[in-house]
Amino acid sequence: MSSSNFADGPQGALARFNAENAAGGVDGRKIQMITVDDTSTPAGNLAAAQRLIADGVFAVVDYSAFTYGGYKVLQKAGIPVTGWSFDGPEWGIQPNSNMFSYLPPISTAWGGYYYYPNYTGMFLKAIGADKPAGFAYGISPSSKASIQVIYEGASQSGISNCYANYSVPFGGVDFTADVLSVKNAGCNAVVGSFVDASDEAMATEISQAGLTNVKRLWYTGYDSTSLGSQAIKQAFNGSYFETNLIFYPSTPPIATMLSNLSTYDSSFKTGGIPDFGLQGSYIAADLMIKGLEVAGNNPTRQTFISNLRQVTDYTAGGILPSPTSFAYFGTPQMIPQSNCQQFVEMVNGTFVNASPGGKPICAPPIKFPASS
Repeated sequence: MSSSNFADGPQGALARFNAENAAGGVDGRKIQMITVDDTSTPAGNLAAAQRLIADGVFAVVDYSAFTYGGYKVLQKAGIPVTGWSFDGPEWGIQPNSNMFSYLPPISTAWGGYYYYPNYTGMFLKAIGADKPAGFAYGISPSSKASIQVIYEGASQSGISNCYANYSVPFGGVDFTADVLSVKNAGCNAVVGSFVDASDEAMATEISQAGLTNVKRLWYTGYDSTSLGSQAIKQAFNGSYFETNLIFYPSTPPIATMLSNLSTYDSSFKTGGIPDFGLQGSYIAADLMIKGLEVAGNNPTRQTFISNLRQVTDYTAGGILPSPTSFAYFGTPQMIPQSNCQQFVEMVNGTFVNASPGGKPICAPPIKFPASS
């Protein structure tokens, strides 16, 4: 179901580890990686976690939409976990201090409230999309919350809730009824919190329905796969994409990342744009290396966890648009007072920077009930 985004995840992590090993490893020790497929299900993630525990791994990179399925057994075993908290709330709540998200855990609710930055709403307002329809996967709390915040922040950004569907099947590709609802409601934008396959399907449905006046914003899809065929490029033409980073080869940290991917992942071509799974797993592996570095010459799982919790300025070597702090675990103080995001647009088969003024949009968090 999620293979359109995550099938190449292991290659991203391995590329970062291989680059580190080529430079001598961490404190002279080489990193070894075991890969297990979670089959894109919560039960599969649990089975994968149990197998890794049985194999005696030191730590786990779990970059998956289904991490919430297996995190409890990893926490109980005291195993450090790195990844990104897009799958659910477990990355920021007790007793899971072993879990480290390379971006702030905005999918966590504390005291019944989310603290989401409103950069998406601000961007929609900037492009004149003041009547957006939002779509989210029913199985994913973070997918739903990423759409909810747009409407919760409407008073600040000046947009309205035109239509919303929070029960899309994970990986769904049939949007005929949804597109008709968008048309009937008179919405002037669509926002999809999806994986690539759903993005492409909905973009195609919107195009076939002749809704040329409806702006489209996707949370994934800024990658080479979206440039892979004329049909996909045509469906995505004029679409906007939200992204943590823009792959400018002239930016030194980005250049290093792209070089490592080209060197150690035979499927990644020079000049390509890594997809959600490849780039995220690479950064999650970088965070694993950071944890090993701060754990000392004789690292233990506990020193990895306790020492990484003291890091307050992680940027993956300058890749991320704003620093992440791992302090204040289990409290809303984990969310920074300002968080930044980039946006690109596909124009005639090419991605161009669509962030206002060419700079990331930085926004404060909006507090809203998790049950809303």
